[in-house]
Amino acid sequence: MKAEFKIITLDYDDIAWKECKERIDFILQSNYVKSIKVFSSPLGDGYHLYVMLHQYMEWNLIMRLRRKWKDDGQRVIIDLMKERPEVMMIIFRSKTRKGYKYKEIWMGEYAN
Repeated sequence: MKAEFKIITLDYDDIAWKECKERIDFILQSNYVKSIKVFSSPLGDGYHLYVMLHQYMEWNLIMRLRRKWKDDGQRVIIDLMKERPEVMMIIFRSKTRKGYKYKEIWMGEYAN
């Protein structure tokens, strides 16, 4: 099975909103990108970006873009070891800590 996706998930931890917005603006300059949905990460320590693409893209190109767009390096390494497309690029939308469940918080959407 060929690994192709129409969405790229990016995880930015321990980053200020100003730096995240600069990265969003840089990503939006790409011809591949249709829009970006932004969420605060479940524990409130960063941001999750869902980059919507105009067309399906192969895994190798996605990985190059994730590095260029400064995705969490540890996530990139883990995703490189995965073989099945259905488990690639998974990002946790919620987390449980000390019995409490935390979810992503919608922040907005940016479009080209």
